[in-house]
Order: sequence, then structure tokens, then C-alpha cells
Amino acid sequence: MKITVAAIQLQASNSLDDNISQARQQVLSATSNGARVIVMPEIFSAPFVTGEVDLNYFSWAEPMMGPTNSMIAKISQDTKTTIVSSFFEASGVDGVFHNTAVTFHEGQIVHTYRKSHLPFSNAFPEKFYFRPGNEAPSAVQCGDVKVGTIICYERHFPELGRLVALAGGQLMAVPVACASAPTREVFQIELRAQAIFNELFVVCANRVGQEDTKTYYGTSAIYGPDGAILAQGSIDHVEVVACEIDTEAVQTRRTVLPFLRDRRADLYGGLIS
Repeated sequence: MKITVAAIQLQASNSLDDNISQARQQVLSATSNGARVIVMPEIFSAPFVTGEVDLNYFSWAEPMMGPTNSMIAKISQDTKTTIVSSFFEASGVDGVFHNTAVTFHEGQIVHTYRKSHLPFSNAFPEKFYFRPGNEAPSAVQCGDVKVGTIICYERHFPELGRLVALAGGQLMAVPVACASAPTREVFQIELRAQAIFNELFVVCANRVGQEDTKTYYGTSAIYGPDGAILAQGSIDHVEVVACEIDTEAVQTRRTVLPFLRDRRADLYGGLIS
């Protein structure tokens, strides 16, 4: 099945309203050009965490259906599309917050994933702000494609993308907020590797621009199940990165190169011991 997918590349400001307005404009541009699956950057309606701990940052947290996801849900419903949102979630318990991705399909929440692996390095002290999620990545049917999600830092962990593939995922959404110089050299290598060894499409959405001491480097992209770069964004512009994919390529790839078939799970006990 051929569908158009898109990654939305954004630049955050210190205004929630402005960030939501910018995101709305870009998402509507994507849908008007035929995109059926859209991936947003990590916590796209707020500036991302800085190297210095800031208690004021918690003011950006929202409930599940706060302004950010209410906007995404409405567009998803009105355009009958699938949109992977990402926001700073305030739970119902004081002091408990999450870095959360929510998949909306035709306006309904069909999957929620809370970032389970959190860094405290390279000026990203996420462990201070977010409690890690306790559920493994999975995948959910969204119309003609099965979609799973991992979040940013989690691309460093091969096990997480493999869980999406084992759940039948054909497309893996990866919302990111990437500005760290040490990761830039391997950024695309890791994403392409996830696509190759899990034999699925990877759609990665990053932000751009200067925030505090960080310069976000964009390069949002769509990768094929063979690791090919199918579409790629700039390093410094707000834009929609989109292309048409054929979901049947996943099954073809997994038949010709049956990595999932040839796994030896009986030998992998050392991974969790």
C-alpha cells in the first residue's frame, strides 16, 4: 500500500501559543499535500530542557488533552490522518512528569508511549524532569500501516526498535530533540541501522534553531527498510519532510532477508541477565 508520510521540522520559541500555531501550519501543509502519517519532534510545543536544571521548566507540562494534543487531535480527526505527537506530560500525581508520545488516528488516541530510557549527559538532564515509562515500545495498526514509536535517546538502544519490529511494526516514528555535538556524527548512522536490522520505515522529526546554548541540527528524515534515505530536511529550516512509501516493501524485505525469522531468542538470555 502506497502512502505519503511526513516528518515536521520545527523551531521552538518561548511562547506556547506561537509554537502550537507554527506546528498547526506545518501539519496542515503536510496533510494538504497528501500526508497520511505525520511525526512531530520531541516535545515540540515547548523549548527543550537545558543543561542547567530550571524549576520553571515544569510550567510547560500539560495534561494529556492540553493545548498541544487538543490541536493535534482535531487535525487528525478533520483530515482522517495519523499523527504522532510528543509533549511534556503532567500526570495526575504531583511531581510526576513524563516525556510522552501519543499516536492519534483519525482523532482518537490509539497508542501512548512514555520515554523509558532517559539521559543525564551532554547537557540533557532529562532524569531530573521526567519519570521513565514502564511499558516497552510496541506497534498499533493505523489504517494501512502499523506504527510504533521510540523517542530520541532511545535510538541508541537496538533492543527498542527490535521490539517495534517484533510487534509487527512497519513504520517506526522517532520524535527527537537533537543538538548534542557528540551524537551528530552518528545520528543518521543509528537511524539507518534501526531501519536496516528491523526492516521497517523510520520517520525521524527533529527541531532546528538556537535554544539557550544548544543549536538543534534538524536533518529530519525518512528511511526505507533497506536504510536508504528517502527524504531529508535541512539543518536550519522549519519545513515538512515528506515522501511516498510502499508498506509492502517491509514484507518483501523481511521475506528476502528474514532477520526476524532467523533470530535465536533462546541464545539471548545474556541480554537481560
